[in-house]
Amino acid sequence: MPAENMGKVPYRLRLAFAISSVAFVVALAISPIKDLRREWKRYKREFTRFAQTRPDTKRLLADFNPGIDQIWLPEMGVVDRCTTCHQGISQPSLAAASVPQPFRAHPPIPHHVQEWGCVVCHRGQGPSTEVAEAHETTLAWEQPILQTHFIQGACGSCHHDDLPETPQLNRGRHLLEELNCSGCHRLQGIDRPVMLGPDLSSIGTKVSREWIYKWLKEPRTITDADGNVTVNGVENEEEPRMPKFRLTEQELRALSAFLTAQRAKPVEPVKFDTRLVAAWSKKPDLVDQGEVRFRQMFCSTCHSIAVTRAGETKLVGGDIGPELTKVGTKVKLEWLAAWLRNPQGYLPNSKMPRYEWSETDLFQVTQYIQTKLVDTDLLGNVPQLGTASDDEVKLGRRLFLEKGCAGCHVIEGIGSQKDFGPDLTSLGAKNVSQLDFGSSKVPRNLISYVQAKITDPHSVNSAARMPEYHLTSADLDAVTTALLAMTGTPMTTGMEKLIVPGHHAEFHPSGEFGKVYERYKCYVCHQFNGFGGTLAPDLSYEGSRATREWTIQFLKNPQTVRPTLTLRMPQFNMLDREAAIVADYLGFVLQHPDVNPTAPAPSEFTPQMAALGKELYEVKYQCQACHTIGTTGGYVGPSLNNTGNWLTPAWIKAWLRNPQVLVPGTIEPRRTFTDVELNALTAYLLTLKQASSTGKAHSASGGASAGGQK
Repeated sequence: MPAENMGKVPYRLRLAFAISSVAFVVALAISPIKDLRREWKRYKREFTRFAQTRPDTKRLLADFNPGIDQIWLPEMGVVDRCTTCHQGISQPSLAAASVPQPFRAHPPIPHHVQEWGCVVCHRGQGPSTEVAEAHETTLAWEQPILQTHFIQGACGSCHHDDLPETPQLNRGRHLLEELNCSGCHRLQGIDRPVMLGPDLSSIGTKVSREWIYKWLKEPRTITDADGNVTVNGVENEEEPRMPKFRLTEQELRALSAFLTAQRAKPVEPVKFDTRLVAAWSKKPDLVDQGEVRFRQMFCSTCHSIAVTRAGETKLVGGDIGPELTKVGTKVKLEWLAAWLRNPQGYLPNSKMPRYEWSETDLFQVTQYIQTKLVDTDLLGNVPQLGTASDDEVKLGRRLFLEKGCAGCHVIEGIGSQKDFGPDLTSLGAKNVSQLDFGSSKVPRNLISYVQAKITDPHSVNSAARMPEYHLTSADLDAVTTALLAMTGTPMTTGMEKLIVPGHHAEFHPSGEFGKVYERYKCYVCHQFNGFGGTLAPDLSYEGSRATREWTIQFLKNPQTVRPTLTLRMPQFNMLDREAAIVADYLGFVLQHPDVNPTAPAPSEFTPQMAALGKELYEVKYQCQACHTIGTTGGYVGPSLNNTGNWLTPAWIKAWLRNPQVLVPGTIEPRRTFTDVELNALTAYLLTLKQASSTGKAHSASGGASAGGQK
């Protein structure tokens, strides 16, 4: 290089340096502009402008931070920046629907945003400050924000018991149990019961092969082309517990053959007195008398029957037991009589109580069922099946296992198929990449996947073994919500501390009362210390409420305090000894701590006190607006015709003082009675008595619940 050129920068290098300098300056200029235009900063500016248009500007901007707002919960592993955009989330004055999003306040909930953040419940990507990244599925984040319609699923992730605030979640959990989903799947928070579907070890002694064929082809529910669900021709909104499988003609024949061959325990026929049968068979009103006894025993409290009135057919009755409209066409006569005599002889875990039948009643009722509760056309479209061949039985056994039938049903010699389907205990926490969509056209998100699997499993997987369910849209969303709540084991100890476990009450008394309790299945309808059904009054404190004499008379001849009720306690024909055992147990064990058992005896209430109480009842407080005495009064509360025989003085007085303490949630108003008024009203109510035909006091009450159902 010549000496004069030494130290000079070449032209090309100077040009490159100039261009790079300009690019650097442009980059420096663009970066702050781009940063200024970030979404979260735009929302910050918009909130400032919005707040300045409101009368409470100073309060809304008092804690305003122009930077990123962040909630850090290290124990839970949560970094939450949602409040960076959702500035008004905890401002009560911004709760109105006119407030634009994302500035609207959150609806009132027990959790404070500064202590919980947002993503603990709403899910999504907490650290993100971009809407798409925070709310949606991205390549780096597969847990999108939970849709508002299914937000109750987030509540269920921590709360394993039903909550009043989550009806959709509660309904979904109920459906998962009712539809026996635990027969094939492991479900978080839902225990597998002792018996899901009926024990089929002796099904061949109960029904014909033709009926089994019909049931497998159309399991109780028939859905027409318009999507209307009918049960034996009667509209019904409930999905049956038995799902519908896609079975070929060969599979139907094979399964019906295999099931018909199941006769592990022969039926012990009821031997009716030949003279009784001969005498009643000659009477034209045999069936009518059977219907009278059927109704007198209030079988419809547990079972529904299709009734046609004014050209409209609907199911009337309870849903604890199966619908009986056409049961006479379903079951064999000898099986029916043996079942009514002793249900547990055929099905040990049956909820059906064991009645004390007289031979006449049993004969009359079986004749009524076999004559009136029938449908001659029910099996009309069933082909002639004939005698099952050995090959059909073998194929049926193989299909029984392949279809997962042993997950719900017991057959002697075949083991239970637990966990036949996939484990769903953490389905709600699964990423999209963990779901098997196959080549289906189902949208790639968890909610669409779940709903497609329920309504049409073959749309996701053509080889799916899962049956179809025809749920209403509301029930489908409820089941989806319940499954979204199943998020598995918490990822951190902090999240684990948030779990509120479900309360599973148990009440299994021993001794003589335990035998009567199990025989009549009292817990199916009544609750005992939180365990049992809700159809009938809670008996947890019945010993404080009802007198021993009334309880015995009621158990022998159940009546009702509410004439408008359709469902009533069945007449079990309970023995005197059994009734006394129940009454004694209730009186000694099931006592309310706020009812003093040493309260004044009825003899301590004078006629003068009763006269004052009558005046208070009728004039000052006008209790007859809700309660009936004689033939007058209202039907909001129970009849008080037999209160003096029915209720203990201690219960009456405690109830008048504060009914909500004894029965939380009762609609009976709490009044500020003086002590004189309490004693006077108690004295008057104790004078209200009815006499039985035998001369002993008995009640026109049903369920011993003055206040129990108010």
